[in-house]
Amino acid sequence: MSQKWNLQDIRPAGEARQKRRPIQKPRIISADDGNSPEIELDDRATRPRPNVRPRTDGPQIVIEDGTKKDRNRMVLAIVFFVVVVGAAALLSSLLGKTELTIYPEFRDPNINAEFTAFPTPTDGALSYEVMTLEETMESQVQASGKIDIQEQATGIIEISKSTPGAERLIKNTRFRSPDGLVYRIQESVVVPGAVNGNSGTIQAEVFADEIGEEYNLPAGTKFDIPGFEEGGFMDLFQAISASNPAAITGGFDGPQFQIDDGELNTARQAIQIELRNSLLAKVDSNKPAGMIAFPGAVAITYNQLPAIEYGQDLVTIREQAILQIPLFKADDFGTFMAKEAVATYDGGPVRVDDPAQLEFKYSSATTSRSVLANANSLSFSLIGKPRLIWEYSADKLTKDLAGLPKTAISNAITAYPGIERARVQVTPFWQRTFPENPDEIKIIEIIEEAQ
Repeated sequence: MSQKWNLQDIRPAGEARQKRRPIQKPRIISADDGNSPEIELDDRATRPRPNVRPRTDGPQIVIEDGTKKDRNRMVLAIVFFVVVVGAAALLSSLLGKTELTIYPEFRDPNINAEFTAFPTPTDGALSYEVMTLEETMESQVQASGKIDIQEQATGIIEISKSTPGAERLIKNTRFRSPDGLVYRIQESVVVPGAVNGNSGTIQAEVFADEIGEEYNLPAGTKFDIPGFEEGGFMDLFQAISASNPAAITGGFDGPQFQIDDGELNTARQAIQIELRNSLLAKVDSNKPAGMIAFPGAVAITYNQLPAIEYGQDLVTIREQAILQIPLFKADDFGTFMAKEAVATYDGGPVRVDDPAQLEFKYSSATTSRSVLANANSLSFSLIGKPRLIWEYSADKLTKDLAGLPKTAISNAITAYPGIERARVQVTPFWQRTFPENPDEIKIIEIIEEAQ
């Protein structure tokens, strides 16, 4: 009969069976009083354990606060957005600009015609105003003796009327200075009445009622007409007055040096040439803004002043030159030229780009040696090929566009007939509107030549 084995009796060869550690049971020790028992424990249960250090050679698990991490990300995103927006705004303010390029309508007509202009503005006619400049020069010449001279002072006065309606003043009408000196006009004149609150004016040549140097007066002296006061015409007396734009000179009573005619004429011609050049150089600097003056329109008159002794047998001769030139308002002149020379012109302001392209010449040669202020009109010819450019209000255009989208330019320029087309460039590129401030819109005008 074979032997039977239990599983617990089977163990691997060579493996020693581990001994079980006996479980110590607590011993109950009676207390000293014998009433309460004490339990005695093994001293290993109460023995202090040695410090245990965590392992650092293996992977560690870190637990993070997800809510705090999301909050930090949100703060960083907000800061980044603010920085980007601030940088963009700063870049726009530093580098931003708006340029509006305007291509105005223009024409280059050939002009060769006679025209007439008037000192008083008239509908449909070209008008002008006279600018007066005067200067005196002197030179020394050899004298041959003395003679007694008696001369009356002469000059030009500007007569004005502050009330409507023209008034005719006959030849020799008297004008009185504040000191009671009397002067008379050499020819009759018609003083125009006031228009729209602006006094009508006209110039006239005058001469002193008596001889003598005391009748030589400085520029700007005021005059009235004593005849109106004496006749009881007080309305006219108060409405019409005069002043001299240049000095009244030439009055003399006494001995004057005698000079050889040939030598005198040579000296006078030299002075007159110098005077003319000096006055012509002053035209542009004295011309008011917005006015056109043509060099060919100049009229100069000369007055010989009394000579004075310079030294032994030397005489100082003096010469006065008075320059007058008609001035045309630039806007009115350009519009008049467009109306006369451009068949398709349908209204609107026009300017002449370079008036020097036109040659101005009086129809009568004597006009350039006359007193223009006394003329009722001026006839002249113009020859040349000026450029006429249609005008527009740049200030109004920039105000109309301020704050609007860039695309508004197409509709805006339709209100300006003088503009053929326009182009806008705004930087930085993301800017889609015109600046709110019209002054920040820079206008560049380009004349687009035909290809």
